Amino acid sequence: MNPLVLVILDGAADKGKKTPLSTAKKPNLDFLASHAYCGLWNGAKAPKSYNPRSMSDVATLEILGYSYKDNPGRGFLEALGAGLKPKKNAIYIRGNFATVDKSLRIVDRRAGREELGLHNLSRALWMKIDDIDIKCYRSIGHRCVVVLEGKGLSVDVTDSDIKREKPAKIKPTSKRGEKTASILNEFSERAYKILSKSPINKKRDIPANYILLRGAGKMKKIKSLKKKFNFDACSVSGHVIIKGISKYLGIANINVKGANACLNTNLSGKVYAVLEALKKYNFVLLHINGCDKAGHDRNFELKKEFIEKIDKIVFSKLREIEKVNIIVTSDHRTPVSTGEHEFGPVPLLIYSSEKNITNDIKKFDEINCKKGFRTDNIIGTALKILK
Repeated sequence: MNPLVLVILDGAADKGKKTPLSTAKKPNLDFLASHAYCGLWNGAKAPKSYNPRSMSDVATLEILGYSYKDNPGRGFLEALGAGLKPKKNAIYIRGNFATVDKSLRIVDRRAGREELGLHNLSRALWMKIDDIDIKCYRSIGHRCVVVLEGKGLSVDVTDSDIKREKPAKIKPTSKRGEKTASILNEFSERAYKILSKSPINKKRDIPANYILLRGAGKMKKIKSLKKKFNFDACSVSGHVIIKGISKYLGIANINVKGANACLNTNLSGKVYAVLEALKKYNFVLLHINGCDKAGHDRNFELKKEFIEKIDKIVFSKLREIEKVNIIVTSDHRTPVSTGEHEFGPVPLLIYSSEKNITNDIKKFDEINCKKGFRTDNIIGTALKILK
């Protein structure tokens, strides 16, 4: 089988009669759609207790042929992606630097996405609570990873990053989680006091005075993508969660200067890295995150314009590759109407440069792809189609 490029357009899928994907001018992506098998991926599955604000962990794992049962927790994957060396008995939690007012009402759950001083603010939160050592590491953007080390810890806790109005109190979901929940609540209170008094926040446009926590995780062993599908795989991404998932599954990470998981990410550098990687690897994961950010900001035009930019810079090059297979999908919906992650079906295309495929679907979007097939298993379906 020819090499496979899997493109995940993070949060690109939307909902409604008119979406950024359906209105964007994207001749190259639409060309691929008109010469591909098109349909809908039914979307990720997760337990009822799962917090959809994490989403990309279970969704990306499922796209790659795994399930939510294989998920070690968002915090652990973020730690891997941030370059931390995993420790067997440590607990890892994903954090957001956020802004709250004096009543702890959430003003901005991403602290304006301003990055000034976040490394030093993270270091200021290293502390000990009872017999537990706590360290905070800045990862990328407004994100951080909080690491707990000590005895009696558990991932059986809820998140504080759930509600729009105020941070939620972290609760144990089992007897094992009682100590961890208590420690995390104490950490949140202390962190708020430390951050609120920090002189760094006087220099920022909007203070980063709170840490919203979610996705407690710990080390877990899993079968690699190589052993599962015999792929020699690499990933090209600026997003810490994709880097973490790649390390978790034994996928090589290719770093691209200026690839930052933002709307100004280096798309040209990323597509060049893909073209070079195809000389060595038979599976390349290309992850592009900007649509998700525009969706969170509830900005229809910005999301549409970024899709057009991806088409012009990325898909114009991918469609020219000879002897290649291409999968394009979204990991989840981030509708501009809500600004939140949502479960549900998303568009999917499976393209082969060597198969003469024609169909009635001429555009890659939520509306047109409904006319095609539906699947729960992207990799399995693709391997059947492309063999």
